Amino acid sequence: MDEARNVWNLLSPKSGLYEDWDFCFVFYKYFQYPLRFYVGEEDGKDVGLLALQYHGEKGCLEFFGGNFMEDNHVFTKPGFEKYIPKFYEAIREKARLEDIVRDNEYVPMEFLENKYVINLKGIAGIEDYLQKTFSSNSRRRFRKIKKTMEELPLFRIMENRLEDVDALMEMNQRNFGAESSFNKPFRSQIYHDLVRQKELDIVMFTAEIAGKVEGVSLGIKYQKVFNSFNAGVNKRDFSNLGSYLRLCRIEKSIALRCDTFDAGLEDLGWKELWHLEKVPEYKFTVG
Repeated sequence: MDEARNVWNLLSPKSGLYEDWDFCFVFYKYFQYPLRFYVGEEDGKDVGLLALQYHGEKGCLEFFGGNFMEDNHVFTKPGFEKYIPKFYEAIREKARLEDIVRDNEYVPMEFLENKYVINLKGIAGIEDYLQKTFSSNSRRRFRKIKKTMEELPLFRIMENRLEDVDALMEMNQRNFGAESSFNKPFRSQIYHDLVRQKELDIVMFTAEIAGKVEGVSLGIKYQKVFNSFNAGVNKRDFSNLGSYLRLCRIEKSIALRCDTFDAGLEDLGWKELWHLEKVPEYKFTVG
């Protein structure tokens, strides 16, 4: 494993969260699938890496870290991008490689799905974001949501109270039932580890109303990108709390001077309504 980590850290551009070893390893360590790291060399030096693992239950190769990973691609040193097709040609096992970016410029691939982002460059603050993104009616609605939530009894927002990750998971499961990602094996342990990773810049918001936790959201700032992850809210009693916490995350990402707010894959009933930009991700299959 040390050798795998070393070659990853040597070749990863570390420009995004899904290129970070510590983040990806959290999603790997409870499964310990056999690694398939394809390393490209030139003149005895490592110049490229396609980091895969063999998922025994699925019977195929997938990207290191499993299906939670996005923005997957071959790592290469600058100037060696032309060799990217050779990494895919080297695969001799059944493979289901999903949510790939950039490599589709070099290798024929099939569109899989969109991820959703907000370009924050040139955005001065949350009011500027609302002004540039939404109609006057929508802006009034968001301001009313903010005012209504903040007038609730003993309403307060707390940052990075990490123990509230349990409440996040419980409310997420309550809202999504069998569709909740927290029903997946080891997901609870993974998230407990994730929020305690000292190497990661965790951004968690907790909404407390009348002394009770009613909503929790999680994000991670990495370089100039704010990665927005799961949230759990009491939708039954506070139907607008999800939107309020979403605005909190966007406002925080602007305050942190991020260039991009990454809302991840799937529309989830709000991303297109909020006019997020679509970024295509692709898949590559063998066998």
